[in-house]
Amino acid sequence: MKHAILLFLLSAASLLAGEPWPRVPFAEVRAFSWPDGRTTAAVILPGMTLKPGVVHKDGTALSPEQITRLRAAVTGRHPVHGGEFCYIPHNAFVFSNDAKKPVAFVEICFTCFGYRAEPKGTAKNYDLSTGVILAFTA
Repeated sequence: MKHAILLFLLSAASLLAGEPWPRVPFAEVRAFSWPDGRTTAAVILPGMTLKPGVVHKDGTALSPEQITRLRAAVTGRHPVHGGEFCYIPHNAFVFSNDAKKPVAFVEICFTCFGYRAEPKGTAKNYDLSTGVILAFTA
């Protein structure tokens, strides 16, 4: 029995290894935003909870195509862009599992193009300049 469980866990891990970030199973991705004028160092708090004051507490669900574009924008190789001076994020994308529990997130400051994500493993530079991500936050 122990060998069967170990084999199952190794199989599941190997299936996720080839997947792009976040490399954890998820069922949906929702976009969230916070009002301008609020200054904060993070909108996703420890435990992947939302900072109070979110504009729409349920967020906006991304379509499968939008999820594909988001994952491409935060992985791979992209040109270096200036920024990361102020880092006052007002937008986040939260990946949740079937039980609606957050398993990953991307948090973005569109003023300085700074970002933060968990789990680790996203690109060094995100594709923020082409509007790939901006289209989700309008």
